Amino acid sequence: MTNIEAEALKQMRERGGRWCAYQNQDMSSASAGHVQFLQYGEDKTHKVPPPKMPDTVHGLGWRYQNIGFVDLASGEIVKEESPCISS
Repeated sequence: MTNIEAEALKQMRERGGRWCAYQNQDMSSASAGHVQFLQYGEDKTHKVPPPKMPDTVHGLGWRYQNIGFVDLASGEIVKEESPCISS
């Protein structure tokens, strides 16, 4: 579906775990289309991916809607989580 920037993918691979992707869907925003990533899982703040990115000191999460899961092996954002993603 969507490729991930090399540096972001490198960092996610180094950290391991499970990741989901969020894209800025606010068409009035200068950063519309920008993608952010959130790690989730049993030992993380979010056990399951929330439908939108949480609000942080870095920005308003409501603009960023969940668009899929990160497949660390292929380096792509996919619609459905694969069992191999959690490695």
